[in-house]
Order: sequence, then structure tokens, then C-alpha cells
Amino acid sequence: MKRVMVVLGLVIAMSGVVQAAPLTNRVFDAYFLGFESEPAMDYGGQDVVTVHSAISRGLSKAVKTSYVAPAYEFFFAAGLSTFQHEVFGHGSRAREYSLDPEYSFGFDFSGGTGLNKDPTTMEQNIMIAGGGTEGDSVMAHRILMDLYTGDGTDGSKIPLMAIAKIDFSLYCLITPDPSSSREDFQDAYTNGNDIAYYVTARQAQRRQANPADVWNNNYAIDFQDPLLKDTYDEARAAAIWNLVDPSALAAMVGYVADHVIGGKTQVRPPVIPLGGGFGMTVGTRAFLGPEEVTRFLDLYLITPGPLVMLYARDLQSSVDQTYGYGAGVYKIPVGSRVKLSLLGDLWQTPESIEKLYDGTGWNTCGEVSTMFSDHVGVTCKLGDKSDGYFPGTPMAAGVYGGAGVLVAF
Repeated sequence: MKRVMVVLGLVIAMSGVVQAAPLTNRVFDAYFLGFESEPAMDYGGQDVVTVHSAISRGLSKAVKTSYVAPAYEFFFAAGLSTFQHEVFGHGSRAREYSLDPEYSFGFDFSGGTGLNKDPTTMEQNIMIAGGGTEGDSVMAHRILMDLYTGDGTDGSKIPLMAIAKIDFSLYCLITPDPSSSREDFQDAYTNGNDIAYYVTARQAQRRQANPADVWNNNYAIDFQDPLLKDTYDEARAAAIWNLVDPSALAAMVGYVADHVIGGKTQVRPPVIPLGGGFGMTVGTRAFLGPEEVTRFLDLYLITPGPLVMLYARDLQSSVDQTYGYGAGVYKIPVGSRVKLSLLGDLWQTPESIEKLYDGTGWNTCGEVSTMFSDHVGVTCKLGDKSDGYFPGTPMAAGVYGGAGVLVAF
């Protein structure tokens, strides 16, 4: 792990000063409006991006100075990231389990998700708790892939990516340590802190507690349980891993240099150049699974056409560590108006005391986008997976998919 961190540090340093291909200042990206089977984190996130883009574009016409852009782009990103966290994060997992969620939002960008039905399994508690940060992370990753494809994407999306990206890390880092701050951790659990609730629900699953008691804050946390602290530590380690993402940090360099100072509409972050319009960078992600914390190390290969992504990840339960791998090709040009994306994933489920899943898991997904004219198009996604957890996809085995409309002005 130390060697990997050194490599990441070198990439951060290099990516801030080089760029794989020249930027263009073409028209804005198309707006997207669509739906998908639950959990609708990906296409729901793209709907949220559309709202943010519409607001940012409107304000950019009224406020001509690009130096002012961060004031409104980050402001609305904060509110919309909260919306994604609640509605297409916690809410998506709750809707997947038919638990009828409802939401509340405050003017301070706070939010909350309630249920009109109590969870019937502890797995539901665990997945709903981790779903908020999961939804934000799925949205952030989609924006990052767009940033490193072709000429990049709207610079106004980068603040939304950044705030959604750090949601998981900040949530973990502000959660009290159950071994040294028992009262604070107990308060965090009863007051709806996602990470405290996740750690507690994992313990409750190991002890076969009543799911409704955990949801209604009637579960007595056993602070003598060493695995409570272990789960907390694993989540915090994943939070730090998620935070040191070179691809996201390079995106912020591109945002300031090209969008804020340069006034460019489109941004493609600096990368390590490989010559001929090719380049590379790396990224980090992390998620909370039903019986494990998982960390991704992404390798992005930038080409004049599609983005090629390879990754490896670890799956850390309280008693075992396994690994997963995946590859994808994002936005392959097929003719002049069609783009195809393909993704495949394979992982080994770790042994765990929670005893929810076992064996080898897999996921495959394809997406096609086409523009019928310069202004209207459609996007369709279809996937299939095994039983178990993979970020942003259903827990149950089977087919999932979605569709949406693209509108460009």
C-alpha cells in the first residue's frame, strides 16, 4: 500500500503540469433526462447534473465574468449533491426494497431520508446507510469519465463532481471513534450519521438483532466488540484512499486554469502524455458494502476516441480480504452519431461474520447513445449481474437497465 501511495503522489505532481491533447471550446454538452431500474444512482445522478448545468449556463450568460463562476457553481453543487445523496442514494436503496422513502431538506444544505415502512432485514439497514455516499460517488465517477473522454466536458460540472466525491470522505472523517468517544458515537448513530449507523448495523447483523430496532434507534451498541472498531477503522482508511484521487485533483487544476481563469466552456484535465493524443492518469474510489469496505484503484487510458478504464480493488471484511477487477471502454465512436460503452466486473466475495454472500460475483453492462440530429438523441443502458453488491447496481441477480433523452442547444 505504501508503494501505491508513492506512485499516486508522483502522478499528482506530473498531472498538474502536462496535458495529453489540446482543448476545444465547443458547445455545451447535451442535457440528459432519463430513468433506470432501482437503484437509480447513475441515471438519477445524470438528471441532477442536468439541473446543475442548466442553472450554471443560465447564470454564466447573466454574469459574464468567469472569475465569479465558482461562487454559484459550488453553491448549487452543494445543494444538488445533498439531493443526490438523499433521493438517489439512500432513497434508491430504500425504493429497491419497496420501503417507501420520504425526504426533508434544509436551507443549510442538510437533508434527511425517512421510511414509511421499517426495514425487514439487517442487510437493508446496512445498504440504506451506505447508499447516500454511494449515490454521490457514482455520480462523481460518471462526471470524471466524461472529463477524460474526447475534449472533456462542461467545466461547470467539476464543482458538483468535487463535492459529491468528498462526501464519503468527510462523512467518515467527522464520525466519532467508537473506542474513544462512546457517547459521541452513540449520539451520531441516534441522530442519523450514516457512517455510525453503517458500523452499528454491521454489528447488529453479526448478532442477528431485530432490523426494526436498529432503524428506530432502539439497538444497544456493544462497545466491547472489537469488530465495531475494526469496521470503523476500515471505513476511515477507505475515506482517506478516496480523498487522494489524482484524477479528481487534476480536474480541479483544469477547472481553475481553463474554466475560471481561461473562461473555457469545456475542460479536459491535465494527464500524463504518452504521445499521439494518448495519455493516462489514475483515480481512487471507495464504497461501503453489506459485509465489506471496498477500495478501487482506477487506471484511465486517454485516447483520441474512447476512454479505456482498468481497475483493481480490494474487498475488506472484518476477517478476510479478497480482490476484484474490471475493465471498460467508454464512448466508443460508432459512425458519426453513435457512441457505445462497455463494462465488465469480476470479484471474489470475502468470508465474513455477517454471512450475507459468498462465491464469485460478476457484472456486465453496455450503453448506447445516439443523436438523431444536432439537437435530439437517446441513451439506453442494459446490464446483467450476479447476486451481491457492486456499486450503483441492484443487489439481486438479474437484468437491469435505463433510458434517457438527450437534448442539445
